[in-house]
Amino acid sequence: MKHRPRTRETKQRRVVYETIKNTYSHPTADWVFDQVRHTLPKVSLGTVYRNLGVLKEEGLVQEIYGNDRRAHYDADVSPHAHLICDSCDQITDVRNVKNIDWRTLKDLVGCEVADQKVIFTGRCAGCLQQEPKKA
Repeated sequence: MKHRPRTRETKQRRVVYETIKNTYSHPTADWVFDQVRHTLPKVSLGTVYRNLGVLKEEGLVQEIYGNDRRAHYDADVSPHAHLICDSCDQITDVRNVKNIDWRTLKDLVGCEVADQKVIFTGRCAGCLQQEPKKA
């Protein structure tokens, strides 16, 4: 994946990044905005969106679209997959999933792959535990 060269770091961008980095919840821009306002009360939602876009282009955060069709952000850009729960819509990190050998895709469909994202859908452990036991 190609990333744009680093831009000048602003206070707003640093606070937006730190807010995402300090949570495991895969937040939306609205959630980030609400949190950032505790530190920067005059920040606008547009500023948060612009900074999320820059952070994504620079490869510092990744964007995952949840069941709510909204972008969620993850500051953990190390190789990992995600599980999106069909019951509670929670997005969970999934570690140690083997990537497919995508080098063969060029031969199969004539493309060149730059990156791979793996998203599983199903029910999270919490929702499975809430399921009534069958007699």
